[in-house]
Amino acid sequence: MSASERVEVVADQGGLAEAAARLVMADLEAAVEAHGSATWVLTGGGTPMAAYRRLAAHDLRAGVEWDRVRVAMGDERCVPVDHPDSNWGQAAAALLDHVPIPDHHRLRPRGELPSDQAAEDYQAALGELPEAAGGVPRLEVVWLGVGEDGHCLSLFPGRPEVEADDRLVVAVHDAPKPPPDRVSLTLPALAGAERLLVLAAGPAKADPVARARAGDDRLPLTRAVDTVRGAGGSVTWLLDRAAVG
Repeated sequence: MSASERVEVVADQGGLAEAAARLVMADLEAAVEAHGSATWVLTGGGTPMAAYRRLAAHDLRAGVEWDRVRVAMGDERCVPVDHPDSNWGQAAAALLDHVPIPDHHRLRPRGELPSDQAAEDYQAALGELPEAAGGVPRLEVVWLGVGEDGHCLSLFPGRPEVEADDRLVVAVHDAPKPPPDRVSLTLPALAGAERLLVLAAGPAKADPVARARAGDDRLPLTRAVDTVRGAGGSVTWLLDRAAVG
């Protein structure tokens, strides 16, 4: 394991939410200190939602300079934002509705649009961000969840979206999990990530986590981590005991 990669293991999902909330506070503070602002790419799923709720709690939320934070979403389902499947809608209810992030710092993928149009729209929005060294948008803090099949974002194993190399955002059709239409960051977009946090909890995640950490490049997660590392970013695996196996 390289110096830019670390693994933190906590007892359970409650401990993971607490640790993730405190880690992102430190990561955002460091990014704001370095750049004057920070873009945080959120992820959907139950594990991060618990961390968002913890961060929204009164004792923690004042510890972030929210007016200097931009929020984006790694992937979105093509449903209205008030639909239960909307990643942004879930994150808003858990965190974003409770903190003073300026409206123009909320880079919401427009899941209510057809996926191809939503991808174009989101690509344009991300193109307005400050650039990293490689000319891609600088994403100071990125959170990724882990699927049982090793997918991350809406990049599923063996699917053509994993190979997209000329775009920051890709439309996803016929996803193997519902809903079928989505938009997702591509692997090249992750070359702008300075700090990647991979979150996984529960025994169903133990196999994909082990395979990704062993370097199985059939998994999109493995390739995502390799992209961040290859571009000079740091990688933290935050796991509960069950996800370690």
